[in-house]
Amino acid sequence: MGRATYAASRVFVTRDSSGKGTLNTRYFLGVLASVALHSANRPNRMQSTSATFNDFGSTVGGDAGMNVFHEFGPGIRQIVKGHTPNFVSRLEERFNRK
Repeated sequence: MGRATYAASRVFVTRDSSGKGTLNTRYFLGVLASVALHSANRPNRMQSTSATFNDFGSTVGGDAGMNVFHEFGPGIRQIVKGHTPNFVSRLEERFNRK
């Protein structure tokens, strides 16, 4: 659980030049600018502040989730590869020889 929490928190916290943890303001401002530009390109009837902040939250949440996925991806790949059916392994060996 600690690894997942740490990986997700890297969206919110970054290290400054001295190595101390600080709020990741560059990331937040970049995401907010991107979401605002995207919202400005919507038709007037679809523009709203709540939609903009929903997009902001979705982007930040998605990025935090991807950090967790990248943290555990190699382990998941190893587990899945260990459960590969024998006929798939034989096909893989056959294709790798050529």
